[in-house]
Amino acid sequence: MTTNKYFFSLLVFFIFMLSILFQNDCFALEKKKSPDAKRLEMISCHSGPVIGPGHPDVLESKNGAGFETGQVVKLNGVYHMFVNEMFKRPHRDLRISYWTSTDAINWSRQSTLVNSIPERSPTNPKSEVWLTGVEFNEDENAWNIFYVAYRAGDKEKGELEGSDYEGRIWRAKSVKHGLDGIAGPYADMEIVLKPDENSQAWEGQQAVASFNPWKVGELWYAFYDGHNHVPKGGWPTGMATSKTLDGKWERMPEKFNPVPIVDEFMENPVVSSLSDGRYLAVFDSFGDQEIGYSLSADGINWEKEIRVKVQFDDDLWCKEGDHAMRTPLCAIEEADGTFTVVYTALMKESEQPFYAVGKCSLAWK
Repeated sequence: MTTNKYFFSLLVFFIFMLSILFQNDCFALEKKKSPDAKRLEMISCHSGPVIGPGHPDVLESKNGAGFETGQVVKLNGVYHMFVNEMFKRPHRDLRISYWTSTDAINWSRQSTLVNSIPERSPTNPKSEVWLTGVEFNEDENAWNIFYVAYRAGDKEKGELEGSDYEGRIWRAKSVKHGLDGIAGPYADMEIVLKPDENSQAWEGQQAVASFNPWKVGELWYAFYDGHNHVPKGGWPTGMATSKTLDGKWERMPEKFNPVPIVDEFMENPVVSSLSDGRYLAVFDSFGDQEIGYSLSADGINWEKEIRVKVQFDDDLWCKEGDHAMRTPLCAIEEADGTFTVVYTALMKESEQPFYAVGKCSLAWK
C-alpha cells in the first residue's frame, strides 16, 4: 500500500513537471512568434524638416502655410506623397498635391491633383478638400484617392462660421490604368460616405471626417472620424465596411462604433498591413512631438493607443502643444524591418505659421 502511494505521488509530480515544461515551451514559442510585447521607438530622425518654407517647389507653388494630412505609399522603390497644401491660410485655402522621392528626404513636387472651390461659405460643399486615403483598386485596375470636402458653418442657423460641417468622402480614380497611373490625373467618381439617415449620434456636426481604407480577406474596412462643435465634444473614430473599394460603404454597428483606441483625440488614421500578418494604424494624437499608433491582429479589433516620439530632444523643430504635431502620412515597413514615417508639424521658428514635412525611422524595441 505504501509503495503504491509512493509511485502515485511520483507520477503526479512527474505529470506536474511536464505540464510546467510544456507551458514554458508554449510561452517561449509564442514570444518568438509574436512581437506584441515590443513597442515602436524612434531610431533615427532627419535633422529639421525635409520640406520647409524655403524648399524650391514650395516657393514656386506659392505654398504659404505648409502641409497637413495625406498619405505616402511606396511603389517600386519610389515614395509617392499625396498631401494637402494650405497655400494661403492654415486649414482654409487648400489643394491636394502630389510629390515623389527616392529616399523620403529629397522631395520633388509633381502636380496639383484637386483644388478646393474658392469662397468659403455654407453653400460651398468643397470650400476645403483634405486627402486622407490612397489605395490601388484591383477591380478597376486603377488607383483610388479618397478626400474629405467640407462646407463652412452657417451663422444664420447658429453654426460656427470658422468650423467645418457635413464632411463628404469623395472617391477619385486615376485616369490611366495600372500601377503606373499613380501620378494621375484623377477623376471624381462619387461620394462614398456622407451624413445621412444612417449617421450615428457620436459623429457630430463635422462628420464625416477622414477616410482611410484597408483590406482584410475579401472585405474592405475604413476608419472615419467625427466631431461635435456645439456643444464641443471629443474626436471619436468609427469604422465602415464594404465588399468593394468603390462601395457600397456601410457603417459598423453603433455597439462597435466608436472604436475605443483613444480616450479623447484621434484624427486622420493611416493603416498598413505588416509582414507578420498584423495591421498598424498611425494617427494624429495628443503629446509634444508625438504621434499615436495602434495594432490589430485581425484588422478589425484594435488595441489601445501607444504614443511615440518622432523628434529627438536636441533637434526639436516642432512647436510644443497637443496640436502642433499634426499628421503622420505613413508608417512604411522597409526590407530591414524598420518603419519610415513621414509627418507634418508646425515649425517653432518661422516668421509665419508653417506646417513643414518631417521624416523619421521607427523600429520594434
